[in-house]
Amino acid sequence: MPESPRPLALEQMAQRVLSDASNEGEALVSGVRIVFCALILTRFLALGGAHAEGGAAAALLQLPLLLGSIVVSAMALWAARRRMFGAKLLVASTVLDAVFAHASLLSTVLWHGPHYTGLLRMPDPAAAIAVAFITALRLSPAAAWIGTAANLLLMAGLTAVDFHVNAGQSTYGAKELMLLFIFIGSAGVFASVICGIARRLVLKAGTASAHIESARTNLRTLLREHHDVRTLLSAARLRADLLLREPMGASAPGHASALVQDLGELSSFIESVKTRTLSELTLIEDATAVNVGATLRRAMEVVQARFSRVRFELAETAGLARAAANDVSVRIVGGERGLTHVVTNLFVNACEGDGQKGARTVRISVEPNPTLHRVLLSVSDDGPGFRPGLLEGERPRGGTTKPQGSGLGMLLVSGLVEASGGTLRACNPPEGGARVEVTLPFNG
Repeated sequence: MPESPRPLALEQMAQRVLSDASNEGEALVSGVRIVFCALILTRFLALGGAHAEGGAAAALLQLPLLLGSIVVSAMALWAARRRMFGAKLLVASTVLDAVFAHASLLSTVLWHGPHYTGLLRMPDPAAAIAVAFITALRLSPAAAWIGTAANLLLMAGLTAVDFHVNAGQSTYGAKELMLLFIFIGSAGVFASVICGIARRLVLKAGTASAHIESARTNLRTLLREHHDVRTLLSAARLRADLLLREPMGASAPGHASALVQDLGELSSFIESVKTRTLSELTLIEDATAVNVGATLRRAMEVVQARFSRVRFELAETAGLARAAANDVSVRIVGGERGLTHVVTNLFVNACEGDGQKGARTVRISVEPNPTLHRVLLSVSDDGPGFRPGLLEGERPRGGTTKPQGSGLGMLLVSGLVEASGGTLRACNPPEGGARVEVTLPFNG
């Protein structure tokens, strides 16, 4: 059976969903910025424009600033809708928010009426709080923190200019200034927390969507690849009818042999559907903790009953006592069912070998590494090893040497392990046989 194209890695698909959500947030912020600047421009023109306080000098500052902000925001909106914003552009856009917001307040500091009592006596500085809070929509913690720092620095510079230019009119002091800084900083911290929570939720939703899409794609491929099942059923039914009509005829042995072959192909097909369907359904589930020792023992008992001639050994490696192995837990999608699926496939593959010669001894070792938060599960045997062409580097390929095999087992196990955040490596060690090493996240 041809190997279907491997879907995009689940982590990459989740990151793509996060990128789409970040760009959606940037598009919303850019749209709000356009509306805000348009309203400020309308107010400026309604109050007299070049004939208002500040005259032409104020107009030369305000008009290019507001029009430039609208143009840049429109470009950002266009780019965000095309998913062009990455981490650096999100940070740059956040800093531009702060620059535009504080630059628009500069004309108020430089040109004002006779009743002016200081910048902090006006509602305008509240814009800095809103700018710091709105960074959460970009789902970038770096953008939230850098944006908050930019707002604090620019506000400090703006109030310093206010104290210098309007020393005789400003009536606010350090207490009011510190209170404003606390508000801006609190808005930034709150935005960062909201951003982190939303980011995790989006990544989780993206991973779940990736699992579902992968399952849907693989199940659709499975059905398409086995569209000839009706042909097999029809052929088997025809052979059975011929045997009923002429049970003692000369052609009966041939019909019986063909019927056995058709039933064998149907059995392989059903087993293939069962294995792949269960694996895809398992991949949709979340990763949960499962006890390694207990799962290994149950899987060994089941496989031992089928292959009574094979001896299973749980090795004590890296100073790990057998009793300690019972306390080791890993995180894997599908929980106990997922880990059972993995180790059972590895045990059966070792016992069956290449279909002609299997292993006599299967050794299993469990090595936890709390420092790296990983657990290494190794299954080695003294069988014939992997035949040439069945390994792609240290990764199993699709294919099998077993007469009734489909070649799906190791591919599905590999997909299950990788979906759990682990790795799977396979090799033929120098001493002979085969070895498969599975690394899974440590739960501890």
